[in-house]
Amino acid sequence: MGTYCSHECVGLFYLDVRDKDSLEKVFSLFKPEVVVMAGGITDVDLCTLKPKLARDVNIKGTMNLVKKTKEYDARLMYVSTDYVFDGEKGPYSETDKPNPINTYGRTKLESENIVRAKLKDSLIVRTSQLYGAGVAEQSSAPSNNFALKIIHNMQNGKKVYAADDFYSTPTYAGSLSEIIIKLIEKRASGIYHGAGAEFINRYNYVNKIADIFGLDKNLIQEVKLKDLKLKAARPKKGGLKIDNIAGEIDCRLLSCADGLELFKEDLKNHE
Repeated sequence: MGTYCSHECVGLFYLDVRDKDSLEKVFSLFKPEVVVMAGGITDVDLCTLKPKLARDVNIKGTMNLVKKTKEYDARLMYVSTDYVFDGEKGPYSETDKPNPINTYGRTKLESENIVRAKLKDSLIVRTSQLYGAGVAEQSSAPSNNFALKIIHNMQNGKKVYAADDFYSTPTYAGSLSEIIIKLIEKRASGIYHGAGAEFINRYNYVNKIADIFGLDKNLIQEVKLKDLKLKAARPKKGGLKIDNIAGEIDCRLLSCADGLELFKEDLKNHE
């Protein structure tokens, strides 16, 4: 069973994790064995502008879901982020100490702590700079998918600005899905990092997007992160090390180019 909240999509069921009645309706109908918590307020700047909304959804919503998961004796798999780190020395391993520098990262870390404290065999998978063709592209939902925004803007002849001092490990959604499914199947618990195999700055990442999608690279403007004047602070050197996951399961750990090629195929299939 898949769910949506803000933007209706055919085939998905309505669920608002802030609403206990909404949760009970979905749980009583489906009676899940495993719950994957992949939703939340992921717009980093919106979290800074509306911290109460971020806390209500990302923290209180997680607490509601944890309680319902326990009630139905289900297992919880929580999707988290490299934004729980400060970006001083990325990419990060599972044993590195979190130190979030923005509201989004703080809400995700607090939610991680709730999940770990309340559920014995919970599974947390942190990821980084996720991209993919998903249900949002099939509805009227605005996308927070950076890669899609870049493609859309460049296809329409707009300049795009990309920081050469802002690093991450961009992750293809299909690869993350595979990681999550395989970890669930082996009944793994604890914290894992599931991300792309390439530690890359945003400027080089955007150039790879342009290469794969045949876009005009003259539209790409190289800047520094501070020049973007973003509402929320970003971890300049985020990203995740995937050595642990590579040793645990057999899955696709993709370079940017390989992931973007699969992303391109996905977009064609969604047309």
